[in-house]
Amino acid sequence: MSAVIGSMSTVTELMTSVWDMMTSNPLLTLFLAVGLIGVGVTVFKKVKRAAK
Repeated sequence: MSAVIGSMSTVTELMTSVWDMMTSNPLLTLFLAVGLIGVGVTVFKKVKRAAK
């Protein structure tokens, strides 16, 4: 169990450092925003279709 908790901590630290690197670079932030907007539009379309 200790190994699993340690691995989760390592993964969390890695994702935090990747997030910080992406948001500190304007170009990477733009790519991140475009990707998140695309995901948001897709989810909205699916929710809209499900509500019909």
